[in-house]
Amino acid sequence: MRRMLAMAIVALFILTGISGCGNAEGTERRSAEGGVLDLRQWNFDRWGLAPLSGEWTFYPNKLLKPSSSDNGGIAVYVPNSWNNYDRKLGYANGTGYGTYRLTVLLDGDEPTMSVRIPNLYTSYRLWVNGKFAAARGVVSTSSDEAEPMQSPQIATFRSDGGRAELLLQISNFHHRRGGVWEVLELGRTSDVIERQTRATAQTMVLFGALAVVGMYHIALFVLRREETFTLHFGLLCLWVGIRTIVTGEVLLLRWIPGFSWEVGLKIDYMSLALSALAGYLYVFELFPKDASNRVRYAIGISTAVMCVFVLLFPAYRYTQLLGFFQLFIVTVSLYAVYVLIVAKLRKREGASFVLMGIFVFVLTILNDMIYYNQWYRTTELVPIGLFFFILMQAVIISTRFSGALRKVETVSEALKELNVHLEDRIEERTVALRSSNEKLEASNVELEKMERSRRHLLTNISHDLRTPMTLVQGYLEAMQDGVVKGEEQQAKYVRMVLGKIDGLNRLIAELFELSKLESGQVRLELREIVVAEWAESLREYFGLDIESRGMTMGIEVAEEHAGAPGGERIRVRIDETRMNKALANLVYNAIKHMPTGGRLELRFRLDRKADKLLLEVSDTGSGIEEEDMPYIFDRFYKKDKSRNSAGGGSGIGLAIVKEIIELHGGVIVAESQPGEGTTFRIALPSSLIEARPGG
Repeated sequence: MRRMLAMAIVALFILTGISGCGNAEGTERRSAEGGVLDLRQWNFDRWGLAPLSGEWTFYPNKLLKPSSSDNGGIAVYVPNSWNNYDRKLGYANGTGYGTYRLTVLLDGDEPTMSVRIPNLYTSYRLWVNGKFAAARGVVSTSSDEAEPMQSPQIATFRSDGGRAELLLQISNFHHRRGGVWEVLELGRTSDVIERQTRATAQTMVLFGALAVVGMYHIALFVLRREETFTLHFGLLCLWVGIRTIVTGEVLLLRWIPGFSWEVGLKIDYMSLALSALAGYLYVFELFPKDASNRVRYAIGISTAVMCVFVLLFPAYRYTQLLGFFQLFIVTVSLYAVYVLIVAKLRKREGASFVLMGIFVFVLTILNDMIYYNQWYRTTELVPIGLFFFILMQAVIISTRFSGALRKVETVSEALKELNVHLEDRIEERTVALRSSNEKLEASNVELEKMERSRRHLLTNISHDLRTPMTLVQGYLEAMQDGVVKGEEQQAKYVRMVLGKIDGLNRLIAELFELSKLESGQVRLELREIVVAEWAESLREYFGLDIESRGMTMGIEVAEEHAGAPGGERIRVRIDETRMNKALANLVYNAIKHMPTGGRLELRFRLDRKADKLLLEVSDTGSGIEEEDMPYIFDRFYKKDKSRNSAGGGSGIGLAIVKEIIELHGGVIVAESQPGEGTTFRIALPSSLIEARPGG
């Protein structure tokens, strides 16, 4: 963003420098004092035209003739409008009449000199050395007789003994601003003509270029109606172009003799409002998701109101509203800049170029407002700023067309490749379809297995619930019918009933536990524990049960795992209660399938390369058949040697083990040789392993 703004400001400075190259560097500024301007040492070869600025003698509310000898004049600064004069003079509203006088002292080397009179937006008559030199409109003391006219003019005169007396009558009753508010220039006739020709040529080039660019973009819209932004950009160029020929050099009034001053001024003001509307519509059509539709309607309505006002009322009325016109343009411009900043932040295509062009264009608009309000002596830059904007627009269009061309080329290449390799593609698709069919068949097989498992599940649940309930019912009926006699026998039957009920409770608890695990409703209470200490607690937890059944138990913790140089201990972050439950299912499964004298081993090892903690539960039992291995972790899969339940009844023990391990982010696999034993391997991820000092 900063880089883009810096580039825009540099571009503006360059444009400003180009526009200001009227006089050579080193021009020695001379200013009139007391109605006299001394140009006797002025180097016309080096410095060019001399600005006739400074203190002129002004005769308010008087139209003096060259022969008049009125000494009641006052000193006023030129260029400056009447609106800025002392209010006591009666020119606060810019209307009235008066006479300016200036004496210019020359070397007398040049017999013929000329004065370039700029566009004064009023009527005037000029005499030089008592001889009539130039006029525009009709100068009068009343608004009924005065006729305004505007356009630059050259007044040529003969130097009379190195002295030039300029007498300038001015009247203004039709414009908001009167007086000499543009600087007059004096120089050799050839230089003045060259200066005027150059200014006219620049304006013609600007108008011609803007007209061509505008019509080009309108033609683009006609050819491609989807790109509506090109229409509004074309209209923007046309409105600004039209305004260039009714201001400054006022070419339209010079091309068409008798063209109305009033019509030219109406075109000037209407083009201001229409340019703002076209500019915003251009931004809106480019980035409709970032601009406001309500603002678009508000700008359109405001523009229509201003244009109607200009058409219906005389020049003096609507020129008084120049400040409102300028405020409207500034508001629209700033909002357009805001929209473009939003578009750039959202990474819209072309937003950077548009923002850069609009930014420079807005700066030139502000410059022209300063110029027309006489806040600072500068020059008109809007046409030049618009040229920079056009360059950015050209970049946008080029980028879009290049992108479209690249897409067409890509599609074309893809079609060529598709045609060349069509048979290969068909073969690939056939292979892919065959593979999909195979996967569908495999999925079908899996679905059939799941259906069998579902039926098996219903059978197991009905059996597991019905069998103990039938036994409990039988025990209770025997006690009710008096078959069971004696306290000892009754106590025995009560113990059997409680045992069956306890089994049912375990089944229900396991089902509830598995349901919570599968639905993700279980929250682990993780804490860090030292692996060596955990292994020792497992020895105490299972050791007595195993030994009481005539079996042995071994626990092995690798040395690099139990402790390391520097007093570091390896810790693992787990929910110890649930992990112990998973290990209990594995251990009691192993005990069930081991003969007396069998051995169970728990081995802990750290795989440093893979950063995983490996835990093995190994037994010397009967093992698992190969055909059962793929299903041992399935819910309710039961078979004599499937190892799926610690109790041998519910068929969900290993399913619970798998869910607990995976909830910790780990994996579990099994290996078995029938008749030799089974090994379950658990791996916990590296993120669960930490090294802490002083463990």
